[in-house]
Amino acid sequence: MDGSMVRNVVFIFMVTLLSATAVSASRGTVPGVPDLPKRSRSIGYAFDGRLENGVLLRETPFVRYTPEYARLGGHFYGTWELVQLIHRAAYRVAQRVPGARLSVGELSKERGGRIAGHHSHQSGRDVDLAFYMTDASGRPYDPWAFAEFDRNGIGRPPNQMLRFDDRRNWELVQRLITDGDARVQYIFVSNALKTRLLNEGMRRGASPTVMRRARTVLMQPSHGHPHGNHFHVRIYCSPANRPRCQDRAPFHPWYPGTPPLLATQ
Repeated sequence: MDGSMVRNVVFIFMVTLLSATAVSASRGTVPGVPDLPKRSRSIGYAFDGRLENGVLLRETPFVRYTPEYARLGGHFYGTWELVQLIHRAAYRVAQRVPGARLSVGELSKERGGRIAGHHSHQSGRDVDLAFYMTDASGRPYDPWAFAEFDRNGIGRPPNQMLRFDDRRNWELVQRLITDGDARVQYIFVSNALKTRLLNEGMRRGASPTVMRRARTVLMQPSHGHPHGNHFHVRIYCSPANRPRCQDRAPFHPWYPGTPPLLATQ
């Protein structure tokens, strides 16, 4: 086989591999992540519920446990939908902006229920995600713990040398809110960082639809922690888990199925 034929064979192989990878990701799976059966069940509310057949979020080249939680035997179980969403989003961020891993805080216990330090996280539909961040020279930084950032994207003491990674964090938000399988209800984050993220989205030319959804989903909680050091993501119940899985308002236009309040009218 001459050199030109070898090059053609290699080219065809790479095109086939990339196409298969793209199809795999679009179907809800990620290369290297097992496509587990959808046997998990979220029961009750996010703040008063439990989890059946919880799926363990495993570390991959794109996802890592935040050591602060892992060293204490952190809780990394969620519904199939949430775990796959995390893997898909982290993988797609790495595709667009290579060089960093998504650092994950806690999800839920294997069987759900109360977790110290959390009001919700009880039924497998909540996850805390560390921000993507860099050092002062712009190199991706894997944090040991969550780091808080001010409105200028500069780390608060003792993390003054860290910077909020606008591009990767916006890419993460965009991937989360446009996912076709898991529907995100909330991404809690401080108002100052929400502004940074929306500005980054506009700089990146995000569509009006994506920007409207981001403005809706990104929010600082009216009570409690302002979330200046991590994202708190919550997804709606899977239609397959309802009515035992229960959502509360707001029911955004992308809510999967008929909102409970409307179903009773």
